[in-house]
Amino acid sequence: MVLNTSTRSVPGIGLANTIRFAWKEKELEPLGRETFGRIILMGILKLTVKDVFCFQGNSLEGAYDVALYTEEKHDDILRRARAVGGERPMSHYEITSLAKNNFRVVTVNIYNPYVKDEEVRAFLGRYMDNVSSARHLKDSLGFWNGRRGFQALLREDPKGHGGYLHPPAMFSLGADRGTLFYTRQPPFCRRCMAYGHIFASCSTRKCRFCGSEEHEAKDCDKPKACHGCGSSAHLWRGCPARQRSYASAAGGGAGAGDGERRGGEGSKPHDQSTGPEGKAARKEEEQEAADGREKETEGTGVGEPGKAAEEGNRVEEHEREESEGGVLEKETVEEQVD
Repeated sequence: MVLNTSTRSVPGIGLANTIRFAWKEKELEPLGRETFGRIILMGILKLTVKDVFCFQGNSLEGAYDVALYTEEKHDDILRRARAVGGERPMSHYEITSLAKNNFRVVTVNIYNPYVKDEEVRAFLGRYMDNVSSARHLKDSLGFWNGRRGFQALLREDPKGHGGYLHPPAMFSLGADRGTLFYTRQPPFCRRCMAYGHIFASCSTRKCRFCGSEEHEAKDCDKPKACHGCGSSAHLWRGCPARQRSYASAAGGGAGAGDGERRGGEGSKPHDQSTGPEGKAARKEEEQEAADGREKETEGTGVGEPGKAAEEGNRVEEHEREESEGGVLEKETVEEQVD
């Protein structure tokens, strides 16, 4: 096996239930694949063929990657391997889990289908890293059911539930409301918008709009805040986060966020053809079309019948004057000859 201990690459989204055993002794010859499997896997770690999904050598990394069928078996073998990590021959290996426990496939349901995928992606970027592009989920008939799928990594947060920062299960983008869910999602309370419990067992008197503990959401009289950045200077429809490009949204920076104020401004669905942005776009298109018609008119002389008729009359009069002048000149010459 060719050793390459200079780099230890791990896939960005990880490999489920996979443990890497990388040889770290440069002076010693590593164990062959069959010897490693017999001594390490079946001998020390007590693994059977039924436990292992895949056992392969990684020559680029100078390691063996062992993928197991279940997450429980992965955690058990990883615990065993690290327990005997100081004893030979296990001490010759660097043991790393390639599983990313924070990897999630997030399903988002926005009730307004005209909300852009980039806006939803920017919202997820406030809470998660490496957010993928959206995938529209379809039913058995082939119709899009309004749900969008994203792949992302939960962001680590020591104060969060399970050590991770979780996106809110209920959120708003302006007047457009949505929900999201994923596997191993903690219980979510729609009263205080916190994870760890549900509405029935919530004893917290907290406003989910402004975060105050002095009143509940139904009694909140604070000014409406932007769902994207929390600023009270503008609403979601005018938030700079909506102008962010697709590339910047992919970085997982600040974007659209959960609203301190549900409902935003206005109650109509978000139609891309209406509102200030849609009207400005239509006005520009109409102006461009008008300019194009004027240019075509200048180039072809078509489009103004009155002007064209006037020009034609002037040409005919000029030709008639020239012909009459020629006749008079001919008569004058004949008189002089006589």
